[in-house]
Amino acid sequence: MSSKLTSSAGSKKINSFLSSSAEETEAIGRKIAQDLQAGSIVCLMGDLGAGKTTLSKGIISEITGIAPHQVNSPTFTYLNIYEGKNDLFHFDCYRLKGSDDFLERGFDEYFGQLCLIEWPEKIEAVLPSERIHITIEYNGENKRIITYEETRV
Repeated sequence: MSSKLTSSAGSKKINSFLSSSAEETEAIGRKIAQDLQAGSIVCLMGDLGAGKTTLSKGIISEITGIAPHQVNSPTFTYLNIYEGKNDLFHFDCYRLKGSDDFLERGFDEYFGQLCLIEWPEKIEAVLPSERIHITIEYNGENKRIITYEETRV
């Protein structure tokens, strides 16, 4: 696992990480979690199979104290609530029809809590302006580039 500070200017912070395995991706998630604060909205983006759930396991485990094997993607339930030393609300918006579908389910009421949102582009219109974007991109067979971008308005 390698980390490289790409930019840090004003209210924007960008870090990039290179992962060569699922274990490294999970460890990067734990490292990222150490910088998260209550109320953070974390938007997790990447293609199917890119490693969003693996990264989520590290983040959620670090935040809540639960074991990584207890974390799974809420693809069919839309929301998993993890309670522990700190609570975290994990959304998967892949199957939602859009922002209206998100709002009709009352999910916006969780904003203000620590939220991890997979497929946030489906609900872009209702996301708070202050949020963290994490993008996972393929960089070879088992390699991923994970980019963390924090914007505070």
